[in-house]
Amino acid sequence: MSSIAYRPEIDGLRAIAVLVVIFFHAGFKVFGGGYVGVDVFFVISGYLITSIIAGELAAGRFSIVKFYERRARRILPALFFVMAVCLPLAWLLMTPQQLKGFSQSLVATAAFSSNLFFWQTSGYFDAAAELKPLLHTWSLGVEEQYYLLFPLLLMLVRGRAAFLLVLVLSVGSYAFGLWLRQTDITGAFFLAPARAWELFAGSALALISQGNALHKRLGAMPLQLLSLTGLLLILGSVFYFDEHSLFPSLPLTAPVLGTMLVIAFGVKGTVTARLLSLPIMVGIGLLSYSAYLWHQPVLAFLRLRDGTGLQAAEQWLACLGSIGLAYLSWRFVETPFRSSEKVSRRTIFIGSGVVSALVMAIGVAGHLRQGFPERLDAQSLALLDSTVRSPKREACHTEGVDYLPPKNACTYFGKRITWAALGDSHVVEPAYVLAETLKARNEGLLHLSFSGCAPALLYQSWRPGCTAWQEDAVRELESRGELQNVLVGFRYTAAIFGTQTSGYPEYDNQIRLDIPGQTHEQAAELVWQSFAQLLERLNKAGKRVYVITPIPELGSHIDSFIWRHDGEHSMQFVDSSRAYYEGRNAYILQRFATLPWGEKLLRINSADALCDASNCFAVKQGKALYSDDSHLSLNGARLLLEKQPISVAIPSLKP
Repeated sequence: MSSIAYRPEIDGLRAIAVLVVIFFHAGFKVFGGGYVGVDVFFVISGYLITSIIAGELAAGRFSIVKFYERRARRILPALFFVMAVCLPLAWLLMTPQQLKGFSQSLVATAAFSSNLFFWQTSGYFDAAAELKPLLHTWSLGVEEQYYLLFPLLLMLVRGRAAFLLVLVLSVGSYAFGLWLRQTDITGAFFLAPARAWELFAGSALALISQGNALHKRLGAMPLQLLSLTGLLLILGSVFYFDEHSLFPSLPLTAPVLGTMLVIAFGVKGTVTARLLSLPIMVGIGLLSYSAYLWHQPVLAFLRLRDGTGLQAAEQWLACLGSIGLAYLSWRFVETPFRSSEKVSRRTIFIGSGVVSALVMAIGVAGHLRQGFPERLDAQSLALLDSTVRSPKREACHTEGVDYLPPKNACTYFGKRITWAALGDSHVVEPAYVLAETLKARNEGLLHLSFSGCAPALLYQSWRPGCTAWQEDAVRELESRGELQNVLVGFRYTAAIFGTQTSGYPEYDNQIRLDIPGQTHEQAAELVWQSFAQLLERLNKAGKRVYVITPIPELGSHIDSFIWRHDGEHSMQFVDSSRAYYEGRNAYILQRFATLPWGEKLLRINSADALCDASNCFAVKQGKALYSDDSHLSLNGARLLLEKQPISVAIPSLKP
């Protein structure tokens, strides 16, 4: 089927790509940049498929129908098989909300648009993403969207003109990604126009190499150096980058450049080719597509079963299990369907259409039935109902460079605005509970919250729009003389140390925040100094400020915790420990101790409200205190604000 010579070293490169992705998703911290394996796959895919198309066009035997037939044989049988295995596991292990999301992802995956779906519904590095069995199919969506039009481009433009056009498109795609990053980080990661430059890079390499191998112009030593440099760029990216590295960026072009160097110069006879052509590497490379398909569902369902982060033994079991399942699906699914003698073109096309329609129908049913909540008992349903968030969250919470200006921010419920709430998404529910209480006094609240926006007055936040919004918000508060009280709350620790709840009960005190030109320690200091300046400016403007200390994080999503109950609900569910809370938040709690607490600056102690001396609670008095693993529900927000200094100012908050 291929018009190019087989190169075992490329299969070895595939092996590296799939292994680092698997190790990254399994949670091995040393592979913090393992997600770049997908970048390697994109370059390889662009190179190989463009080589085949260009070769067949040159020989006058390219058929667009045959091209899509090859793609269908390569992609769909194994994908559909993995999705089929996921269905009963999702039914058994997922909460209604999770099953509804999974059902939606089934539809998106079958339509090769899951990158668009996950762009709209989640971030790739969010803790909740670890529980999504089909999250990894976003890359299939990008590839198939690319190959929907790319063959037509090559049919219309040939030779040097094709190379130049692909080069221009690659630069344009990269520039678009850089631009989009300023306004939509998630979109820059998931969307095909922002990722196509990696596929174009492989395509450009194939076109420039067509009939004129680059390595033939060089001697042995340059080939060794260039190919080894490429391999080191890939491996260095895996071990140097992490989830906080900005994508796209100049440093993150390293794995793409490295892959191009290995493909172009890592030919037979080089050390790189010998390493990549080892039988074990080639073997894993041959299994790489199936291994990629299996690893995320295996990891996600293990986490759903346990409800917490995986231990080392489970991590290794998941990795080995993914490879084992990959062999089975490669041997009994992939290989047979690639043979036109065993499976006809008609069967492939009609079968793919029928199965896609069936998958979509199942997905639509799961969406319309809201994840089939009837699978739960009455007590669990009542608990799920109590995880409700603020009804003002969607309308009043903001994000991005086109944020809701603070001067136009929501005010509710009373006409006389005497209070404000300022912070990130974790202040939304406390703000609503506070406003409900103020309503009886005909007083109102100004709502100022920005998603993921840590204190950032003294540096440019990596979150688009955050710093500008925060400055506007503080100025708005300073200008409002009638507004006398401000409730402030952020997820301080996560901003500095990352969202580590998926690894509960383990945590580390390695600072994760990157600010250009600053060390990690200096970056943490800038966050704290920004917070201190924010409080100081509000106090100088005559505001009494109530500061919410770090809110305890659960070891798992509250829905998963409710789902896993043993059938005998008590009035209180423990899901975390006071020791974990104090260890995880040690840096911020120590800095909080240095603040000038007094009449104008008062502390709302989250741990005292939501924990006892030993435990932190997910459920109290039969009601859920959280809506996920870190955001409070309205019930949790009420518990937070009662028995606190704020209840002195507002007596009706007292229990």
